[in-house]
Amino acid sequence: MTKQSISLIITFLLIILSPTVAFAQENTGNPIYIVQPGENLTEIAIKFNVTVQDLISINGIIDSNLISAGTRLIIPGLQGVSGVLITSPVQIGETLSVILRKNKISIDNFLKINKITSPSEIFVGTNLVLPDIGSTDYSNNSLVLCEDTSLFSNAVTNGLNRWYLQKYNGAASSVNLPSETYYFFSDVSSNFASPFSPYIEKIELSPLPVVQGHTAVIKVFSELPVNLTGTLNNKVLHFFPDSTGQLVYALDGIHALEEPGLIPLSLKGEFENGDSFQVEQMILLSSGGYVKETLTVESTLIDEDLNIEESLKIQTLLEPVSNEKLWEDVFRFPVDGSLNDHTISFSSYFGNRRSYNNGQYFGFHGGLDFYIVLNTLNIYAPAAGTVIYAGPMDIRGFTTFIDHGQGVVSGYGHQSEILVEVGQTVQTGQLIGLIGKTGRVTGPHLHWDIWVNGNQVEPFDWKDTQYP
Repeated sequence: MTKQSISLIITFLLIILSPTVAFAQENTGNPIYIVQPGENLTEIAIKFNVTVQDLISINGIIDSNLISAGTRLIIPGLQGVSGVLITSPVQIGETLSVILRKNKISIDNFLKINKITSPSEIFVGTNLVLPDIGSTDYSNNSLVLCEDTSLFSNAVTNGLNRWYLQKYNGAASSVNLPSETYYFFSDVSSNFASPFSPYIEKIELSPLPVVQGHTAVIKVFSELPVNLTGTLNNKVLHFFPDSTGQLVYALDGIHALEEPGLIPLSLKGEFENGDSFQVEQMILLSSGGYVKETLTVESTLIDEDLNIEESLKIQTLLEPVSNEKLWEDVFRFPVDGSLNDHTISFSSYFGNRRSYNNGQYFGFHGGLDFYIVLNTLNIYAPAAGTVIYAGPMDIRGFTTFIDHGQGVVSGYGHQSEILVEVGQTVQTGQLIGLIGKTGRVTGPHLHWDIWVNGNQVEPFDWKDTQYP
């Protein structure tokens, strides 16, 4: 076989085995869409009202299984739409008109790439397909019309050309609404204001959309000290300043059984100079995608009154919220071993909908259950904190609760022995107990849960993410 033949064979193999989609023809003005995690060709075709075959043909797709997050796909049939398209969630304070201006897209083109029939369908966390405007930071290149002012007067105040503002933002009328945000490209950011207040740079909520059973973080970036109060889904939020003094934040646990849909966010702020602001918006809540499992336990331990009594006891423990943040980094697992070498394993995951003794699925699993994989039965503190409970419970058996500050508490159930006492300060990695099989169990294991603002949340979030 000649060297040329070998070279052709290698080239052919690289083409068919490459995870990157090869385009069948040059892109002649069609937009390119960046595939999102979990998307497939069928979903993308439906999103843009094209056929799967059209996508395969124009992109020269040999194997649809090679489509993955980050793949660049040419989208045919979108007359007038060009450039790179990405998926981006609606942020707090954004309205349809603000989104159109910020992304320099007409309403006609916006509707071609988004199945939106009314502005009322756009909520914080709604994922929209939008032009990729790069990493441009608009926070210092925007202004907000105030009461009794016009686009013209705002342009003069900020040293900007009124006609440039109107053209860039698509504002065809000289009559513009108060609180509307307008964007411009300039190094000058005098008299900058946000949609919320002249003293608020931005308000962030993550993740977007908010998800059942996960930790939500609200961050308010303020130029002046601000006293904040608020609620998420009608649950009171507790705000704390970060160590840099640049923002105030709140942590909230979204209940794992909360119905997906829309939940209200309400924020109020008062500045030291007497000014104030208020935000009221609906937030999109997504499903956590939890599975079902059935367990067999002693019938005496599934008594409803027993469950209610223990739940009330735990909520009483969780009610005090300290201002001091005791943890510093991500949490570690409370047991020996590693996921990499399979010396950590789980018998049940957070959020699983549970049935006991083939009964109804009336509850969920509030934490992670660790199998005993290693010879050690040691339980360790995942982060620094103060022990607020150490004793027996009917369902949890021998139990410990550690307060990590600011409404964050971790729990350890079914222990054979508790090695700490109430009021004791513990450090990350400190031995606090031994794995056992006390309480409502099907065998020896450790139940580990994390509570944020009174609700149990996904522990993996705290293992993988540094909060706030």
